[in-house]
Formats: sequence, structure tokens, C-alpha cells
Amino acid sequence: MTPWADTILLLALVGTSACVVPMYLKLKRLDRTQAEYGRILTRSGHALTQAGDAVRSFSTEGREILEALDQRIGEARQTLAELEASRRDLVATHERHVR
Repeated sequence: MTPWADTILLLALVGTSACVVPMYLKLKRLDRTQAEYGRILTRSGHALTQAGDAVRSFSTEGREILEALDQRIGEARQTLAELEASRRDLVATHERHVR
């Protein structure tokens, strides 16, 4: 080939290399970013699964607590009714003795 053709081809090669190297570096950076996004999405999936488990557990435990509270409230009402009946009996007995 002629020296002019060699020079033009060399300049074309240098120009192409100058464009390819930054593009290669950007692609490497994109690959790292994509891998990091993949790790973040995986961790987010695990966190959401754990949050779902916690909500289900809380719901079950909450229901059990509400049932226990309902039972205790029923017992308290019964005790109050017994106390009120006892008080009425005492008042009635006291009134009979006072007369």
C-alpha cells in the first residue's frame, strides 16, 4: 500500500479505538450497575417476604390476643355482676336490720 493509505488507515484505527475504549468502559460500568441492581432487587424480595411473614404472624397473634381479651372482659363482667348482686343483698339485709 501507499504511505497515504497506511496513514489514513492508521488514523481510522486510532479514531475507532478512541471511540471503542470509552464505550467499553461505559459497558463495564453498566454491567456493574446492573449486577448491583440485581443484588438490591434480591434483597428487596427477601425483605418483602420477611415483612409478609411478620404481618401474617402479627395478624394471628393479634387475633389470639383479642380472643383472650374478650374472654377476660366476659369474666370481668361476670365478676362485676356478682359483686353488684352481693352489694344489693348486703344493702337489703342492712335495711331489714335497721327497720
